Amino acid sequence: MTKRPNKTDDSAEMRRHAEARLRDQQIKPGSPIENRGSEADTRRLLHELEVHQVELEMQNEELAEARDKTEALLEKYTDFYDFAPVGYLTLDQTGTILEANLAAANLLEVARSALASHDFGQFVSATDRTVLRSFLERIFSGKIRQCCEVTLQVPGQPPLAVELEGIVYESGKACRLILTDITELKRAEADRLILNKLESTGILAGGIAHDFNNLLTVILLNVELAQMLEPPGEELAGYLAEAKKASLLARSLTAQLVTFAGGGGPVRQAMFLSGLIQESVQLALIGSQVRCDFLLAEDLWAADVDAGQIGQVIRNLILNAREAMPTAGTVTVSAKNVVPGAQEQPALPAGEYVQLKIADQGTGIAKDVLPKIFDPYFSTKQRGMKKGMGLGLTICHSIIQKHQGAITVESTVGVGTTFHIYLPANRKLRGVDKLLEPADDPRPARILVMDDDEGVKELVGQTLSGMGHTVELAKDGRSAIELYQTANRLGRRFDVVILDLTVYSGMGGQETLEALLKLDPGVQAIAMSGNVFDPVLLEPERHGFKGALTKPFEASRLRGVLAQVTSRSPAK
Repeated sequence: MTKRPNKTDDSAEMRRHAEARLRDQQIKPGSPIENRGSEADTRRLLHELEVHQVELEMQNEELAEARDKTEALLEKYTDFYDFAPVGYLTLDQTGTILEANLAAANLLEVARSALASHDFGQFVSATDRTVLRSFLERIFSGKIRQCCEVTLQVPGQPPLAVELEGIVYESGKACRLILTDITELKRAEADRLILNKLESTGILAGGIAHDFNNLLTVILLNVELAQMLEPPGEELAGYLAEAKKASLLARSLTAQLVTFAGGGGPVRQAMFLSGLIQESVQLALIGSQVRCDFLLAEDLWAADVDAGQIGQVIRNLILNAREAMPTAGTVTVSAKNVVPGAQEQPALPAGEYVQLKIADQGTGIAKDVLPKIFDPYFSTKQRGMKKGMGLGLTICHSIIQKHQGAITVESTVGVGTTFHIYLPANRKLRGVDKLLEPADDPRPARILVMDDDEGVKELVGQTLSGMGHTVELAKDGRSAIELYQTANRLGRRFDVVILDLTVYSGMGGQETLEALLKLDPGVQAIAMSGNVFDPVLLEPERHGFKGALTKPFEASRLRGVLAQVTSRSPAK
């Protein structure tokens, strides 16, 4: 920057010029001063010169002040330009870079001093260069601000999505471009698109889940009725076992899809986990040569969990362990009470937790793969039949996070993999959990079953009859109410009613129960539905039911829920 002259020096110089001019006029022959020669005239002239000097000095000060303001604005503009968070480029009509700020140089990974005279198009991906040329043509053809999006391809760097905004200078020979890095914005938009698609998938899954689970219920109960035949025959028994295993896997896969796509939060209640752990592990190991060793603490604390979702997490991890040990092996499942320190689990708030550990003796996971295993759709498995799409671990991670817990993994190639799950403990629930035991058979009862699906209704009725119960069937809520009224009038009151919540062409289970409670406040009702998102299934007591059956279910589940409900009502 040019050094600014000192104002005092300027004033002294002007005074010297004025005095020299006065001396010249005093000694010049024939000058008015010489002719008049009066001292008064001389003083008057000197006064006028002094006045002019003062005016010049004031003008000089104003000019200096204006110059200071201009230089300050220039410095501020330069700072704004150089250190702006977005890139600025000046291009000529051919796209050659005339000027660039620091942000633009950083985006292009080239020193600012070396950018001048470079063709900007060389930094744009080949597929977007046509877009850039059209953009520049629009800019130089008018005074209107233009925008476009292109991808910058800098050697050695991942592609950058940038928004270009430009306008031509008054001269029409150059234009100024603003470069805004929108890579993260585009990624966020892509993530939102994925979430929207998943939400749509969840709506679709919820819509088909009811009918699909009805079909699975029919298959499962038919298989179990067939298994009760005496004798079933060894070959037939094998076929039936395989059919049951496939049905249970289909139920698990449906639950995974709905959970992942729906994104719903867990509906938690305090419970001890030993029984849930054993039940989930045994279900996942059906038909497998893998053996499980349980190491479950007898004094295991309770936890606030959504039993369905935590059961799904356990099944997913056990299925992974099965695939890691395709021939045979042992998976060790342990659970204990822990109070992890900040260094052990920095992601967890301080507090008491139930730690679940699932360790296999499989092939292990490579170090470079380990950080990615919870990413959506990342999978080392084959695509296609039986191998899934890599959603299982993502679902586990999502569920545990929504439970305010944590899931971690450690693995050694050729040795095995261990997953650690931490769930917040609930110390308010007292008592000790009982390990999984077969449910006691409920006492014989009169049961009313209502379902609009003929197959489900008939199979549930046959299964209950096989357990020794007396069963009547209704196709909708109105029929169920009429049967209930008739039974009461004849002194043959139903001990339990099982009501399907979703009836397409009639009164559903919730509305039916409300009507039945008006007839008999002591009615014992079980909700039944294939819609896993139905809040009644998650909190049946809150809606007047004594229990819930989520389709598809097995005969053992039906027996267990029925035993739980009938044990609450006095025997007749």
